[in-house]
Amino acid sequence: KNYRRSAQIGLDVLGQLGEHFSMNQSQVTVMAEFLKTKFLLLGKDVDIIMSKVMDDKQMLAIMDLLETTSIYCPRHMSPLLVLRIIQLSISHGVCESTAFGFAFYSALLSRIGDAHNAYKYGNFALDIMKRMPTRVKYCRVSFFLFSGVFLRSNRMHSCLDTVLEAHREGLKAGDVSYATLCAVLYCFIAFRCKKKLALVKQDLIDLGKEAKVYRQES
Repeated sequence: KNYRRSAQIGLDVLGQLGEHFSMNQSQVTVMAEFLKTKFLLLGKDVDIIMSKVMDDKQMLAIMDLLETTSIYCPRHMSPLLVLRIIQLSISHGVCESTAFGFAFYSALLSRIGDAHNAYKYGNFALDIMKRMPTRVKYCRVSFFLFSGVFLRSNRMHSCLDTVLEAHREGLKAGDVSYATLCAVLYCFIAFRCKKKLALVKQDLIDLGKEAKVYRQES
């Protein structure tokens, strides 16, 4: 209930800024925006996308709201908001939310079975994130990429250190929810890699201690 209310507030503010969405968007609308985004990305590599940096304060506020609202809104609406992040990144330039947009888009592609483009745009997200001046979004971007895309294309064992690093970066940034999700993902991967249960348990204890250091144990 609280999440839905938060999402509605986000949508209302977006509407005031010229970005109009409704909680009752149909799947047809989502599919139309998905195809539009796919068309806009044709022939564009990461260097072309990164050639323009967003500096308009209102547009930056819109991008941040799109990202935040996509996290709290009903599941059927999230893709619509994230696709808008990518569209605005192409037309107005990239910002920190762009990496999140491509990570989510990559996970969407993976979900519908387009493994090739999922991997391609997942790497776009990583490349964009590396070129950004801060690592505030590192945790949530990594969660989407490693839970939905890279676990299918990379060796599981090679993902462990990156996911653990993402967890720690999330704690530092105060991104508690995604830091916790990365911790859970790390333990899942460790278990699937046939790491001994005693070691996985110790990892859980250590991760809990780290959370307390940053006062994020909740």
